[in-house]
Amino acid sequence: MESNNYSISSLSEKALIERIIKLSKGRKSTLKGEYFNLIGDDCSVIRFEDKYLISTSDMLIESHHFPEEMSFFDRGFKAVTVNVSDLASMGAKPLGILISIGLYKDLKLSEFDEIFEGILSACDFYNIALLGGDTNDADEIIITGTAFGYTEKEPMMKYGLNIGDLVCLTGNIGFAALGFELLNRDEYKIYNQSIQANQSNQVNQGQSYQNNCDIVEYSISMALKPIAKIYEGQILLDSNVKVATDITDGLGSELESLLESDKKYYFANNQTDESSYNKGIRIYEEKLDISKDYLEISDNLDLDTLELKLNIGEDFELLFIIPFELKDSLNKLLDFKVIGEVIDKNTLEIVLSDGDIVNLSTKGYDHFKS
Repeated sequence: MESNNYSISSLSEKALIERIIKLSKGRKSTLKGEYFNLIGDDCSVIRFEDKYLISTSDMLIESHHFPEEMSFFDRGFKAVTVNVSDLASMGAKPLGILISIGLYKDLKLSEFDEIFEGILSACDFYNIALLGGDTNDADEIIITGTAFGYTEKEPMMKYGLNIGDLVCLTGNIGFAALGFELLNRDEYKIYNQSIQANQSNQVNQGQSYQNNCDIVEYSISMALKPIAKIYEGQILLDSNVKVATDITDGLGSELESLLESDKKYYFANNQTDESSYNKGIRIYEEKLDISKDYLEISDNLDLDTLELKLNIGEDFELLFIIPFELKDSLNKLLDFKVIGEVIDKNTLEIVLSDGDIVNLSTKGYDHFKS
């Protein structure tokens, strides 16, 4: 029997969300629109006549989310990005954002201004209005955003998988994870500082990479200056993609969340036992685009390449599921890669480059685990 005296660190973030769902069951709402009870999805959804209001909230804490190399401008920009990324995962068009911020009392006014220059620049970049918010004192910088968007048809969800569907990504993953590792290595400190000097307050718009030096610079940029795939999300929704999420906690964790959501949806609509659900996901290591240069750098740093690609997160790419017949038409509108498929086997697995098939680790980032 579970004890209420346990600390929250004894549960995962997902388990705490499930606890909120349990506590909220049976509560009445005075909302006039149709509320989709989607706690655990990327956003909440309220239908008003022919439109869907999409809302989300995300909190960033200095000690957890802002490496010391991240400028105050980039901290402000990221606070908007993490919320817009959730809107992107639903295919929403952004409307506005509220920003509440906790600040320590000896923060310089110039640093305060720089944070809000980042916030306002991000609002301009994503075409989202800063609606207001709140300020308070705190022991460290804490920035919470609450963003709103809308769709004109049912947004993309985390459920609706069909056997034979393709598992797809909007871009490359694992570079932010590598970037965070590089930022922590003394041998890269001088190089990191030179990159920061050259990129101060610039918005990263997805520059390409060609060799080791480019990958180092690109990876650090992905760690410090992530960009939400808001327009890609709208293309996916307009193309009738039904299932999507953004990758912030790691690919393995996000794949597991898709399967869990689909399973819950299945049982909510079918009175049957668990053994009747028989869908899983298989991905392929060779389709994750692990370049020779990326592999060389991670090996030199004594890092597990698949761990970087699968379990660290902070990629802000979109993970989505499409029927096979949609692939060719979508390829004309959007750059993406197919990394796997939905299979008729209740498992989450990866085919390694040597042909071995193993269960996929899902130990993505968790706020409440030390």
